[in-house]
Amino acid sequence: MPNSNIAMIKKLQRALNNKGDKILYQTSQFYSEQKQEPITMHHIRRAVLDEETGKHHNIELFKTTSMIQVVLCLRDLWYKANDIELPTDNEAWNKIRNTLEVFRYAEK
Repeated sequence: MPNSNIAMIKKLQRALNNKGDKILYQTSQFYSEQKQEPITMHHIRRAVLDEETGKHHNIELFKTTSMIQVVLCLRDLWYKANDIELPTDNEAWNKIRNTLEVFRYAEK
């Protein structure tokens, strides 16, 4: 299953970037003493150009330990970029999405 999630993440990232966005997908790890194992975090960031310096800096849009949530986030960014109404059939995701700043405002 993770390979199909990675494929979908890359496909959505490419589609968003081809539409003009600058979406970055990265992972990082930390060690959980509670679980006694490394935990992988998935990060969705947007590269934003600083007009004054001409350099990009990254703004974190979402981070999670769930690859499924990464897919849902990118799917919703794609829907938003194409003015498609966001699905509301996943109550757990709806609650998470409502906490994300990127979906609360009418920015790109």
